[in-house]
Amino acid sequence: MRNSTAKNNVIVTTLLSALFFCFTLVLASLSPLADSGPNVNTFGSTGLWLSLSMVLFLYLLPLAFYMLGMHFLKFVMAAFCSIGLLIGASTLLLMPALFLFGLEDFSGNSASIIGVMISCLGLLITNIVWFVAAFKRPSATVQESV
Repeated sequence: MRNSTAKNNVIVTTLLSALFFCFTLVLASLSPLADSGPNVNTFGSTGLWLSLSMVLFLYLLPLAFYMLGMHFLKFVMAAFCSIGLLIGASTLLLMPALFLFGLEDFSGNSASIIGVMISCLGLLITNIVWFVAAFKRPSATVQESV
């Protein structure tokens, strides 16, 4: 029973992490970051759709094989989760710095910057919970130890 619950927790937190990562991409495409260079994704562009597709592919393919019983893919998903933690943390730190010290384009768009920061915070929390759900050791009960 414990193994099934742990597997369900990994599945749910993986899907939540994918959702927050996609939210971060979409909200960043609506923020002033979308106007910061020639190679950034703007909302509704082909690049944004390709980025979302790639993120969902990289989340859902290992998850599908994990659901089929290939539990070693948990380590592949952990690598992707670590990359997500790095992206979320760096974006969360970058946005206030750009807002406070940066460009004049950022000063009037506090709502979009706060949206990206909230999405990054959700991504960070979800990925930390994912690590706990994926690698938590089952607790031994009294009957199992006897």
